[in-house]
Amino acid sequence: MRRKWIGFLLLIAAAVLATVLGAHFRASQTPESTEKQTIPATQTATDTGEIRAVWIYYSELSMQSVGGGTKAAFESKAKEMTRNIREAGLNTVILHVRPFCDAFYPSEIFPWTAYLTGTQGAAVAYDPLAVFLECAKAEGLSVQGWFNPYRVLLSKDWDALAETNPAKIWYEAGETENLLLTDTGIYLNPASEKAQALILDGVRELLTKYALDAVHIDDYFYPTTDPAADEAQYAAYRENGGTLSLADWRRENVSNFVSGLYSTVKAVRPEAKVVISPGGDIRKNYETLYADVERWAREPGFLDVLMPQLYYGFENASRPFSDTAAAWADLPLADGVALCFGLAAYKCGKEDKYAGTGKAEWQQHTDILTRQLTLCRTLPHYAGFAIYSYSSVFSENSTENAKKEWKNLKNMIQ
Repeated sequence: MRRKWIGFLLLIAAAVLATVLGAHFRASQTPESTEKQTIPATQTATDTGEIRAVWIYYSELSMQSVGGGTKAAFESKAKEMTRNIREAGLNTVILHVRPFCDAFYPSEIFPWTAYLTGTQGAAVAYDPLAVFLECAKAEGLSVQGWFNPYRVLLSKDWDALAETNPAKIWYEAGETENLLLTDTGIYLNPASEKAQALILDGVRELLTKYALDAVHIDDYFYPTTDPAADEAQYAAYRENGGTLSLADWRRENVSNFVSGLYSTVKAVRPEAKVVISPGGDIRKNYETLYADVERWAREPGFLDVLMPQLYYGFENASRPFSDTAAAWADLPLADGVALCFGLAAYKCGKEDKYAGTGKAEWQQHTDILTRQLTLCRTLPHYAGFAIYSYSSVFSENSTENAKKEWKNLKNMIQ
C-alpha cells in the first residue's frame, strides 16, 4: 500500500514538473518576454566556467576628446566600465590592446595608438592597459588582450602613421614584401616571415608585461582575394618548388601564423588561452579570408577557444542564426577546445541591411539575444558567449528597443 502511495505522489510531482517546464519553455519563446528566467546551474553558473564576455573596441577606449587625458580620468572610465560589466552578470572583457599595428600600452615594438591622443605615436603619461587590468581584477573579471594581427590602416594615408610604425619603416626602406597594399588599406603580409615574427614579438612582449588571461584575434586575415596583392611572393614560392595553389598557399601562411601564435603564448604564459573569433560564415572564412578555422578547431596546437561572430538574426534570409550556430556546433573539435558564440548586440533596434527579407527583425523584436543564448546553451561544446560591443548595451543613447533587449538578456545571466 505504501509503495502505491509513493508511486501516486511521484506521478503528481512529474505532472507538476512537466507543467512548470512547459510554461517556462513557452515564456522563453514569447517575443518581448522580460521575465527573469531560471537557468539550470549545470549550464550557466559562473563557477562552472561559462564565458560571459563583452568586446570593448578601440573607439570605446578612446581618450581623444581630452587629448589623452590623465591617469585619473582613464582610471575613472575603466572603473565605470568594469563595474558595469560585473554588475550585469558578465565575467570577461575582450579588450582591444593593438588594433592597428599600434598599442594601448607603452611598447618597444609598436607606437602608441592614435585612439588615445588623436595622433599615432604620441604618448600619454600613464599605462592604460595596466590601469584597466587593475580595475578589471578588482571586479573579478577575466581579461583577454585583443589584437588585429595584420591590420595597419584602413586607408593609404602613410602620413597618419607614426615614424616608428614598423609598417611605415618597411615601406620607406622599400621592404614592401612585408606589406599588403590594397584599395581599402595597409596590412602586414601574412606570407612574410618577417611580418609574422614582428606580430609574435609583440605577443611575447604583451604577455611578459601583463597578466592577461588570454590573447584574442578576430577576423582580419587576408584582406583581399586579388592575385596581384602577393604575386611576387607566390611566384618565388613556386620557383622554389612549391606546389600549392594560391588559395592553399595563403591558407597555409595564415595557419602557420596561428600555430606560431599558439606556441608563443604557451611558451611565455602556459595558462593563458588562445581565442580566435572568425566571421560567422565558415565557407567565407576559408575561401576569401584564407582562414581554415575548421582545421584550427580540429587539430591540436592552434587555439583553445573558438568564438565565431554569429551576427545574424533568426530571420536572416541567407544565414539564419539557428542553422549557422548548429553548423559551428557540428564541427569536430580537438580535446580541450571550447566553443563560444559572438552575439550582435550592436544590431538591436536597427535595420539589418544585408539580411534580405529579415532586415527588419532587429527592429520588430526585443528578445532576439535571449532566444539566441537559449539556443546556444543547448548546443554541443557550448562554453559561453560574447556580446559586441560595450557601448551597444551600456550607452545612455541606446534605442528603446536595444534597452529592452539588454534588459531581457541581463535577466537571463544575473
